[in-house]
Amino acid sequence: KQWYQRRVRGRVKMSGSNKWITSFWDFPQDVFSDSFRLTHIDASGSEVSSVGFRHIKNVPYIKAASFANCKYVDDAALSHLHGSADTGSLKVLNLCNTNITPLALHQLAELHSLKHLDISECRLLAQMPANHPELIELQKTNLPKCTVDISSNKVL
Repeated sequence: KQWYQRRVRGRVKMSGSNKWITSFWDFPQDVFSDSFRLTHIDASGSEVSSVGFRHIKNVPYIKAASFANCKYVDDAALSHLHGSADTGSLKVLNLCNTNITPLALHQLAELHSLKHLDISECRLLAQMPANHPELIELQKTNLPKCTVDISSNKVL
């Protein structure tokens, strides 16, 4: 929790609450109890980097995570999302305007629980046409139940 609140300046939600936690001091006292479950992360526009992702590597309850406009998020970050993906909890992932590359598509294809994936505005993916075989395979074969946003006006 300290990493996220102090370094990233983002916000999080916990299970059983609709309230976003935006301050380190707003975390419940029983943060290390079995009932504490981090379910949502919104680090949009923050300076979170792939190095910081190791702190969420084994968090199994994350349902939605947004790293939109995080210029330091790249392919290396994605391997740390498998804790939530492996349990089937990760449903929504926003990587809009990050520095992921076409190589990241293989890692994203392993996140089978996703229902919505936003990889739009990623400058290193922008050169790929919407009908690129790797993008088609990501949607049709690997993530058939997932809506994939690939640009500001194209959805697979």
